[in-house]
Amino acid sequence: MGHSPRFVPIYRDLGQKGRIAMAKWVNPERQAQLVKLFLESHGFCVHGFTPCQGKWEWKTLTLCAHGKPCGKPVLEGELCQFKPCDGKPHLPCKVFRAVKLIWHCGYGDYPCSKPYDCHYELVASRLIREWVSDSRSQDNAEWQAERKALHALGERREPVRGRFNGISRDIFALNQPDYYLEGLGISGLTFKPFAKVRIASSYMRLYIDLGDNLKAVSKNKRRKAVRYGKPLPKAVDSRIDLTISKAVRHYQNR
Repeated sequence: MGHSPRFVPIYRDLGQKGRIAMAKWVNPERQAQLVKLFLESHGFCVHGFTPCQGKWEWKTLTLCAHGKPCGKPVLEGELCQFKPCDGKPHLPCKVFRAVKLIWHCGYGDYPCSKPYDCHYELVASRLIREWVSDSRSQDNAEWQAERKALHALGERREPVRGRFNGISRDIFALNQPDYYLEGLGISGLTFKPFAKVRIASSYMRLYIDLGDNLKAVSKNKRRKAVRYGKPLPKAVDSRIDLTISKAVRHYQNR
């Protein structure tokens, strides 16, 4: 595979009257991200290093046959140190050792899983795949909302007693939280996690940098939390809530 710098194509084909039809995921902010990433990396490593250097190392891993990340197996025949869930039987300890080939970047502890993994072309392709997935999800949500609106009769369904009056509206406004967490994400420029929150009783949304709050969480759990909204450990959730609360109070006190 060649590694000469080049831009990732963002256009589809010529539409009517010779006009260029852009892909749905393209918007000015994402175009600016790609251009900035290209200018900073010069089409090579996004961390500023070229040429790519590193080495492959063989590493022996201890894996649990019951699907657990077992690092300290007990004696053979004794019960597994992990307690089962959902009423499953407590099985005896059973582990096996596997040899895995791991790539280590020659410039430090960078997230390179293979040579040229952090070059602009591959990083931009991963970003575009995430943007395409987000655009597809947004299109699907808009279609479902439009479909629901088309099939609605415009009639009032809720009872009169269940609607807000003046006093109930004031009580709700006093008791609602300061913000609503809409999701987590990874910045395409800094590759750091952030939280998207909506300020209560408004359409204003904030994108809050979470810093190192997810550093103690494994890569697999971070990916599931960002992509699928899976819950994080309580200690991590508490640190994230504290960071978001400080940022929201700072915004409200401006």
